[in-house]
Amino acid sequence: MVDDLTRPLFGSRAAVHESERNRVEGDAISVVTEQSETPIATLRVGMTMREVRELLGEPSQKETLPFEKKGPEKARWTYRSIHRILDFEDGRVTAVTIQ
Repeated sequence: MVDDLTRPLFGSRAAVHESERNRVEGDAISVVTEQSETPIATLRVGMTMREVRELLGEPSQKETLPFEKKGPEKARWTYRSIHRILDFEDGRVTAVTIQ
């Protein structure tokens, strides 16, 4: 009898949507919690590598991007813990990307 009563509910689209909504809310809460501990709101284009390092510490990954002898020196720093990728040109932030 219990199965006959609950089967339509668990098979309904409403139950699936509610479950998905709860999962998304849970994921969002965990991301906000992770990010609230790091002052990422102060990240901005134009910061120097030193300023970023003082604010966020060492990146999870550093890449030196290919560049021509005449062009600007480029680098990319990845901070996995805060889901950010920072692009630098000549030692200054040119872009902040959310991972």
